[in-house]
Amino acid sequence: MNKGSPAVDRREFLQDCLLATAMAGALRNTGKATQAGAGPSMGRKWYQKSYRRHLFDFHIADWNDKFLSNLDPEVMAENLALEKCTAVTVFANTHTGLCNYPTKRGAMHRGLKGRDALREMIDTFHRKGLDVIVYYCTIYTAWYWETHPDSRTVDADGKSEKVPVPTIANPRRFCTICPNNQAYRDFVVAQLEEICTNYDFEGMWPDMTFWPTVCYCPSCQNKYALEVGGEIPRTINWQDPVWVRFQRKRQEWIVDFAHLVTATIKMHKPEATVAHQSGFMAARSWQEGPSVPFAGETDWISADTYADRASQSYMDKLSHSLSTIRPFEHINCWYYPNIFEHVVPRTEADLRCRAFDAFINDGAMVFIDAIDPLGTYNRDHYIRAGRVFADIEKYEPFAGGKFCQDIATYLSYDSSLLNFFRTQTTSEAISESRSRDAAYDASEHGNAAPAAARILLENHFPHGVITRKNLKRLSDHQIVILPNVAMLNQEEVTAFKEYVSQGGSIYASKYTSLLTTDGNRQKNFQLAELFGVTYLGETAEVISYVDPAEKYKGLFPPFKSGYPVTLRDSQTLVRLDGNADVIATVTLPFTDPKGSLYASILTDPPGITTDYPSVVLNRYGKGKVMYSAGTMEIWEHETHRTVMGKLLKLLGSRPFSFEIDAPRSVEMTLFEQEDKKRFIIHVLNQQLEMPNIPIDGISVKVWIGGKTLERLMVLPEEK
Repeated sequence: MNKGSPAVDRREFLQDCLLATAMAGALRNTGKATQAGAGPSMGRKWYQKSYRRHLFDFHIADWNDKFLSNLDPEVMAENLALEKCTAVTVFANTHTGLCNYPTKRGAMHRGLKGRDALREMIDTFHRKGLDVIVYYCTIYTAWYWETHPDSRTVDADGKSEKVPVPTIANPRRFCTICPNNQAYRDFVVAQLEEICTNYDFEGMWPDMTFWPTVCYCPSCQNKYALEVGGEIPRTINWQDPVWVRFQRKRQEWIVDFAHLVTATIKMHKPEATVAHQSGFMAARSWQEGPSVPFAGETDWISADTYADRASQSYMDKLSHSLSTIRPFEHINCWYYPNIFEHVVPRTEADLRCRAFDAFINDGAMVFIDAIDPLGTYNRDHYIRAGRVFADIEKYEPFAGGKFCQDIATYLSYDSSLLNFFRTQTTSEAISESRSRDAAYDASEHGNAAPAAARILLENHFPHGVITRKNLKRLSDHQIVILPNVAMLNQEEVTAFKEYVSQGGSIYASKYTSLLTTDGNRQKNFQLAELFGVTYLGETAEVISYVDPAEKYKGLFPPFKSGYPVTLRDSQTLVRLDGNADVIATVTLPFTDPKGSLYASILTDPPGITTDYPSVVLNRYGKGKVMYSAGTMEIWEHETHRTVMGKLLKLLGSRPFSFEIDAPRSVEMTLFEQEDKKRFIIHVLNQQLEMPNIPIDGISVKVWIGGKTLERLMVLPEEK
């Protein structure tokens, strides 16, 4: 804290998971801080008091009459009480396309024998005081695919095949329908109207609202011909406006389908929330059609993700940024490693870390139970999850506030391009997407963005993830990172220039701003004036080195002249303009790594020094810009992360919101609750191997902006 802050001695500080949430009341004359959200408040929406949620998952076929025969909402409710959840999602239909209610617009699951299971579940859970969300599956629905062959997605080779499920043996089980097929769109509207007019619920969760492939079905062909003209292109070329225009149409069309779903629900249930499955919004691929406008069709981002600690932290911060309403939802099953396993349980320590990872980013946890085909459940899971949710409940009165983020990673849904702008057919792209070369693709924007966020996480920097949605609020952050953001439109260019001119700082790498969002390659960077360099070309070598200048060698330990930093990426060749300061230059290996001639048979050691700038620091207006000719943010080792941390600190204009001296397994987030005159500190210990080893002796500093600290308390006990 600021000077005068009392010391806190807590020996078991991070013994389990989240034992260190603290509250700082600001302004000495404010009196005791009020607990936010203690108990239900009049007029609060269901989601505002719900951080503990559950989803019953049962994509069960009906070829066996016993399937779902034991489905018992009373037993389900008993389990939910053990879990201590406050909201539950129930299935109206599933990936099978079969309904769990007597539908007039499709087919009902035969195992239910005419029972209105949807009504039974809704009524039972409402009686128990639970909020109910109805699940509805779109696009990936087998019954409609089987009975309406003309609705199927068609790949570039003219095939309409089932999509593999990533389980053992990789069976083809998913059936995918084109969202542009008008008959299917009418069918979806009819079923949604049927559900909305006949059942009472608090929200809906439409699933699978994204492109399963690049579709060439007659509906897509006709729509493209009508809106654009000509035939759909079959060659992916991000420097070809024809291809890029088609991709923009694909993004537009999936938003249009999501809008159809959302608008239909809202028309019949104006007060109901709508949260589309949004996992693809963190995808590192263009194929599913993610875009910022899609976020406008969902009240909050809701996604089942099965990620490591750093990737989940990235997704949580992106979800927080994109969500219109908060908390967002992090959904996860209680099986290892993901939803494609039915038996192997996660440990309670793992569940607790994942639940608190959502909570410290102002998100709600949703546990998935993929119930047994007969309709039965493993009660042990609910007991274990109940202990986790009991811990979450203690902290709920202190949730929310302004997320303090000094550095923001910029995610561009337009810039998830292939490396080196290489071209390929759509058939090659779909096939390759299932087996991409991670090393070769590392510097692509879709990979570089989460890699940048990982560096910020492991340097303990207060950070977030933003998109085009946040262009008018760039000044909320001291530094914005543009990780190989190749495509920018004029709105973005203008916003970044204004942001820097008024005192903001930018780190940008490699191709950033070299293309417009309609696919026109520029002769120079659109942000060249900010970078202080002119684009000349690119190294042929795909392994290069960042060689520190004498003045800045202190930022690069343990690297030095003769032993520069390895970058497994090519670098752009740029010419210095104006008075930009050169932090490092490009060094190349003795030979081209792609050739047969070598200096060392196992490695490609540095051998050719150049005068080309690799990293420059430029002044623009009141702000600063660091340009890197290579994507340094893909650096992954500890010595790499240390260098990046030191370089990014050069861009700071004031102290960061907080500093924490802790191992990399610890994450801290900070929220300011101005209305309650307090800061909320969250500290999470999430180690690779669990249970967590206790950590003690952590030092924390919080910048409270000149306010006077009245007291410091450890929550939830308020010690």
